[in-house]
Amino acid sequence: MKPRTLLILALSLVLAACSGWQLRGDTQNPRFESVTLVGASARLRYNVERGLAPSGTLVHSQSPYIVNIIDERWNRRTAAVDERGRAAERELTYEIVWQLIDRKTNAVLNPPRHIMAIRSFAYSPDNVTATSDEEYLVEEDLFDDITYRLINQIADASRKIVPKEE
Repeated sequence: MKPRTLLILALSLVLAACSGWQLRGDTQNPRFESVTLVGASARLRYNVERGLAPSGTLVHSQSPYIVNIIDERWNRRTAAVDERGRAAERELTYEIVWQLIDRKTNAVLNPPRHIMAIRSFAYSPDNVTATSDEEYLVEEDLFDDITYRLINQIADASRKIVPKEE
């Protein structure tokens, strides 16, 4: 076989293997017209509102469905040290536990769901300004990742609750 044919075949197999995956940042659309978000930090709330806006799902306090953020945690740790024992790499972890509740009946519509994201970045004690800027960007990435995953999980839960409109 020609090298070009092998390359095309290999790329076809790779694309076929990835067909079930979504691009990071791609969200599904929930079937809810609105949701109430309870227990979330302001930063998570604003990210969720911004993420749901394109689908037309509103976030307000009178929705028939409540997304209850049971737990929201940040963790920061030193992942590696340099030869002088100073921090050389930091690891940030952001996690939430959430549950969907029917406002009318107070029925819990799904078991608690856990979402966690971890990111590491190089830490330079000699350049604290650049390091703090990088840490802020990593935090933003973690918030975006958790937001997209939360919206996708809400969309999945909505398909199990709200019948498909015909």
